[in-house]
Amino acid sequence: MSMQNSYFEFPNPFARLEHWLNPEVHNSELTLHDKPLTVRWTQRAERQLARRAHPLLAEMQLYFTCVVKKRVLFHETGSSDGVEGLAVNEHLHIAFRPVEANSCDPVEFAANFPVRREFNSSAALKMHPTSLHIDFKNGVWSGEFTV
Repeated sequence: MSMQNSYFEFPNPFARLEHWLNPEVHNSELTLHDKPLTVRWTQRAERQLARRAHPLLAEMQLYFTCVVKKRVLFHETGSSDGVEGLAVNEHLHIAFRPVEANSCDPVEFAANFPVRREFNSSAALKMHPTSLHIDFKNGVWSGEFTV
């Protein structure tokens, strides 16, 4: 029996220490597509955002292919492929898109995440994120969201 990802799993003590040392101390409550959204980011992310001359766009994607994957992509200003963001503050903008993959090829999926189109169906419009967590660690932006 595997204890990993079970009720009886022992939590990683380093993850708790990391969260204690770098808590998500900054937050904002927004309305995205007429639904509430909580955005939280760490002090490290706040320091990095404050250094920026242009806002960073955090794009949450619900990516439909052979499997459903949640991704957070970070775009520099002007490189967002026409994705319009909602301003959290002067340094951070966010967007959400459910998208369909170009193909179900596992190799192509793992390498490139090809997007064929954005879903605009009534079912896709019912899906929305409820929270977004952002961090900047080891020189890389990271994020995760809940639906």
